[in-house]
Amino acid sequence: MKAANLFLSILLIISTPSYAQNPVVYYSGVENSTPVEYLWSDYDSWYYKKSGAYKGWKYIIIHHSATDAGSVKAFHKFHTQQGYGGIAYHFVIGNGNGMKDGEVQETFRWKQQISGTHVSVNAWDHNIFGIGICLVGNFESSPPTKSQMTALRKLISRLKRTYSIKTKNIIGHKYVKYDDASGRKEQTACPGKKLDLGKLK
Repeated sequence: MKAANLFLSILLIISTPSYAQNPVVYYSGVENSTPVEYLWSDYDSWYYKKSGAYKGWKYIIIHHSATDAGSVKAFHKFHTQQGYGGIAYHFVIGNGNGMKDGEVQETFRWKQQISGTHVSVNAWDHNIFGIGICLVGNFESSPPTKSQMTALRKLISRLKRTYSIKTKNIIGHKYVKYDDASGRKEQTACPGKKLDLGKLK
């Protein structure tokens, strides 16, 4: 698998750099909200969702792999090599090439209920509180299979119901906003122009 193939869906993720500026999240449109600072010194608490303030889920982020084939094992290997701490997502849905068509597999992040690394460091809030779902395929060139869409809708329905996730918080990777309240969004085409997000809400 060539590294460039996944750069549409994964931006550069860094692990625990003690020298880096602490991420600060601004909640735009939320009345009387105050910025939240994630301290690198408290990394274990928020990355591994150890304390109550970081438990639970608020978002569902949809990705495509930007590859013709793929699997949890393949993505885990690639993301580990890239320094993402293992596979970036919480779920992967196969397209028949590497996994069964419509097959849903949980990753270690979901099994352990820990944060993802499926969006960039500019949007940490969506890593900590966002469930990353990746569909195998390049949806810039072709749409997901019917089985993938059926599986995705069922998974989203279950997650929404279980974690009280608002419909407006089901978003494609490219619509994820930066934490800094600038209004800027992730610099990616993911999950591709041929995945109709409107059919998921």
